[in-house]
Amino acid sequence: MSYIANYTNSYDIRGHEIVITAPARFDEKTGKVMADLELDDYAAKLALEKYRKQFDIVSPKDIKNLRHHWDFSQAKLAEVLGWNVATVAIYEAGGLPSVSDNRLLKILISSPKVMQKFIDDSKKEEL
Repeated sequence: MSYIANYTNSYDIRGHEIVITAPARFDEKTGKVMADLELDDYAAKLALEKYRKQFDIVSPKDIKNLRHHWDFSQAKLAEVLGWNVATVAIYEAGGLPSVSDNRLLKILISSPKVMQKFIDDSKKEEL
């Protein structure tokens, strides 16, 4: 038998200790934490969200919103930015962007004029 209770744990994300409290499954006999894929995934997601907020990292939703604003597929956004389409897919699935990619995404999200310049430049490169 087992039970669920809040558990405080730390995660090392890019060399930073992120401490979160989230539900975890415990063994009734030993009182030790047990593996629970759903609860463990939820805790990891909370840690990533806290890290993103603490270090101003764009979220998957931010990237999807940028893409939808310009009516781009993942492939089109990758083409405009000079990235591999897998990079866009990974970021939209929750992967953390590199420091440089995060900086670029924040600029493009906040400045439509800069994004338009990227689009125009990518069209010139097609010629």
